[in-house]
Amino acid sequence: MVDIADIQSLALAANAVTNVTLVQPYADNATIGTTAEGINNTNADSVFPVIAGADIDIVSADTADDGAPAGTGAQIVAVTYLDDNFNQYTENVTLNGTTEVELTEQNITFIQKAEITATGTGLASAGAITIADLTGGGVHAVIDAGSRDSGNCAWMIPAGHTGYIHGFWGDVLPVAAGAGVCELILQIAYAGFSGVANSETWRDIAKMTIVECDDDIVSATGGNAGNVGSFSFPGNVPFVVPAKTMVRLAGRAGVASAMNCGFSMSVQGSGSGTTITDS
Repeated sequence: MVDIADIQSLALAANAVTNVTLVQPYADNATIGTTAEGINNTNADSVFPVIAGADIDIVSADTADDGAPAGTGAQIVAVTYLDDNFNQYTENVTLNGTTEVELTEQNITFIQKAEITATGTGLASAGAITIADLTGGGVHAVIDAGSRDSGNCAWMIPAGHTGYIHGFWGDVLPVAAGAGVCELILQIAYAGFSGVANSETWRDIAKMTIVECDDDIVSATGGNAGNVGSFSFPGNVPFVVPAKTMVRLAGRAGVASAMNCGFSMSVQGSGSGTTITDS
């Protein structure tokens, strides 16, 4: 018997459903501790949301990441973000090595992702590429050296859209001796922006608990046993998320642990198209 959910998933993956985009953020964090924090490759709790009106710039740690003149590393980075009206856009930014390049848009509310769209012979970033507030308000996205996109398990639903979360997965490896319990937590925060970074309240929607020993994971509840756990909502009915809501995966561990994870979500709506501009 054919599962309707499988047909829907295949259609979404093929972009065959009108006004629906399949979003699958993923990331890793090498130093998850005892306090819950968002999973991203900065190994620290990301700053959400971006402070209203902040000037955002992008810079590499290596001079080879340069688009003019063309370097051997990353040359152009596409930064996808929501503006102060929660509409989603993408800006193509030409890198200038270790010199900061300011994004054209000055009223960014949330940075969804950053991905390299043009490179030199190195085919990836030569150094870590950082997107942050010019005024020192915090790091919002990082593309690791040797990578092509940012790692951040978070997404914000644009205006005029609705999110449908299908499920999430996680892989944990303790990096310190001693048994402990690791939790992977699906969280949402409604937009009630006060203009202060990290001022929003995260609400736990679902949790997956993984029991770990010194060198591996021995069992999981809410998911599959082994070193990878997965969670799907009962009956394969997705969790509905309204517009202007942030979604993320957070983690905490009984002992220091490395974690990578991701979630799958369909975003449906219209009226917030993608505009490409050049910096």
